[in-house]
Amino acid sequence: MGWGDEIVAAGQAQRLYDADPATRIAIVDQQGFARWHDIWDHNPILARPSDVARGEVVRKIRNGPNCRPYIVYPFSKESGWTFDKSFRCADHMARIYLTADEIARGTLARAHHGPYVLIEPFTKHDNFRWPMERWQQLVAACPDLTFVQHIHAESPLVLGAFSEAATFREACGLLTGADAYVRSESGMCHAAAALGVPQVTIFGGCMDPEVMGGYPLQTVLAEGPPCGAWLPCNHCEKVMERLTVGRVIDALRGVLRVRKRNGQAA
Repeated sequence: MGWGDEIVAAGQAQRLYDADPATRIAIVDQQGFARWHDIWDHNPILARPSDVARGEVVRKIRNGPNCRPYIVYPFSKESGWTFDKSFRCADHMARIYLTADEIARGTLARAHHGPYVLIEPFTKHDNFRWPMERWQQLVAACPDLTFVQHIHAESPLVLGAFSEAATFREACGLLTGADAYVRSESGMCHAAAALGVPQVTIFGGCMDPEVMGGYPLQTVLAEGPPCGAWLPCNHCEKVMERLTVGRVIDALRGVLRVRKRNGQAA
C-alpha cells in the first residue's frame, strides 16, 4: 500500500498519543530503528530519527516494511495476503498536516472548476483495478457533476474529467477541495479518511474492507470474503465486473446527499 501504510502508521501513533500525550511517538522499522516518511511532515506528535538520536524520550510504534500490523507474516506473492482481523485501520485515525501551498491546490481547483468529485483510476495492482471503460461511463453518466482527476506519469486519462498533475501530498490538497472521492482501494483512500473527505472505495474482492476500511464517511463496495491474492486473480476480476457503474453512481449520489444534508456545499 505504500503511502497508505504510512498514513495508518501515523494513525497508530495518534491513537497512542491521544491516550497519553506525555511524550512524542517514534515510528520504527522491523529492527527497531526510527524512520521517517514524507506524509508525516509537519506532524507535531511524531519524532524524527534525528530527534531520537539526540536522546528525546519517545514511545515507539513498530510499523514498516515486513512488519505491517494488518498482515499475517510470512507471505509471498504466490501465497497472497492473509489479513489480521484483530487490527482495523478505522480504529487508528491519522492526521495529515498539509502546507498552505498544498491546501491551495484544492482551493484553486474549486475556484477554477467549481464543486467537484475527485477520481483516479490508476492502480499498480491488477486485482484492485476497476475497468477503465467503467470510469469513462461513470463520468459520462453524471453530466451534472464535475469530475477532476489527479494524475501522474502512469495515469490513464478519463475523458470528460479535468486533470490536475499532482504528487501524493498535492493530491491530498486536491482532496481538501473535493465534495467526494472515488477510487479503488489505495493509499489515497486512507488520506481521504484522515482529511475527512467523503469517499466511495471500490474494494472489489482482494483486500479485506473490515480491516482496511470502515472509516467514517466511507462507502465500501466489495463482495464476498477477500481472497488476498497478490498475483492476477480471476476471482478479483469477476468481482470487479459485478461492481457496475450503476452501483458506483448510487454510492456516490448517496455520499453527496449526506454531505448536502450536513450543510456542506455540493
